[in-house]
Amino acid sequence: MRFLVLLTAILATLAARPTRAELLNGSLEPDNASFDYQLLPGGSLLIPGWSTTDSGVEWFRPTHYGDTPAPAGMYVVDLANYFASAGGVQQTFATQPGAVYVLEFQLGTSQSVGRNGSCEVVVAADGVSEIFSAVNHAVLTVYSPRVFTFTADDVSATLSLRCLQDATQHFAYIDAATLNPATTGVPEADIGETEAAAWGAIKALFR
Repeated sequence: MRFLVLLTAILATLAARPTRAELLNGSLEPDNASFDYQLLPGGSLLIPGWSTTDSGVEWFRPTHYGDTPAPAGMYVVDLANYFASAGGVQQTFATQPGAVYVLEFQLGTSQSVGRNGSCEVVVAADGVSEIFSAVNHAVLTVYSPRVFTFTADDVSATLSLRCLQDATQHFAYIDAATLNPATTGVPEADIGETEAAAWGAIKALFR
């Protein structure tokens, strides 16, 4: 009986660890960094790992225009598509049903070229949505971190980031997106050690 109780507890510990979701190309970099600007229509797959939604997005290297460097890599995406308002990107990845996942990304805007220095971005996944806003009345873009959390309800999830505002009035830049399972108090660096210890305990039962 003691053996079964211990084995059940160890297996429960392993099962409780959320599956790491793989967010492809969170820095929104191209395969070939040979351009400064591209206007992508909705349904484009040119950004590796992502597809564009709504009217599409603007994809560019901000330093080419004398603006603040991208938070990760060289490129950022403007969800406020200047040529047709309402733009977005999305990505589908594997998840563990019931596990909690945390998206972190950088959101930037500026007050320049006729924009008013504010923006709103709608982030959604598995029936959960949240609006993130940013305000910056400087000419150069300022980025700040944002965090979005959702619980997976299936073996996969589609994450979307969209700006639904008038693009002639707003910049809505995103970059540096990362996705990790919530660790419920266990530091990410310690998860591997916890798993190794659990497997070690299982092996010890058969020695």
